[in-house]
Amino acid sequence: MAIKHALLGLLAEGPRHGYELKTAFDETVGERWSLNIGQVYNTLNRLARDGYVVLREEVEQESRPDKKVYAITEAGREELFRWLAEPVEKPRRLKDEFYIKLVLCKELGYGDLHSLIWNQRRAYLQLMRVLREAQSEINAEEDPFTALLVEGGILHVEADLHWLDRCEEMLGTE
Repeated sequence: MAIKHALLGLLAEGPRHGYELKTAFDETVGERWSLNIGQVYNTLNRLARDGYVVLREEVEQESRPDKKVYAITEAGREELFRWLAEPVEKPRRLKDEFYIKLVLCKELGYGDLHSLIWNQRRAYLQLMRVLREAQSEINAEEDPFTALLVEGGILHVEADLHWLDRCEEMLGTE
């Protein structure tokens, strides 16, 4: 899971409390991947349960709950480095909702296959417009990681559009 390992990576820089981790995550990964503070604390609890982090100290605050400062353990560092060395093996798209719609539409005769594909094409084209706008606003020299993330998104949408062309060709909707 990427959030778990991202937090381990941030804690490898030094002990931090939850809000510091969220801020560092936002600054490091960018606002393109939203992370809420609840996810941070839930993940920290799981990491502590698994022995990857420890509660180093609690800092008392007057008008708020105490800050819990966490530190990575040696087991946490080993887990982080193990994860960093592994390739990402699961393609994200093999469990695709559109594919299920396509099969149901074609094989069971539910809905209009031509409309289904064109509606999906419009959605992908809209996403492409959003990504291209985002790409034009990014300074790749100042923020190369976000630039690469958006470029990857564009390449995926281009592939999805090409796949829709193949769906039309193979399923005879033209």
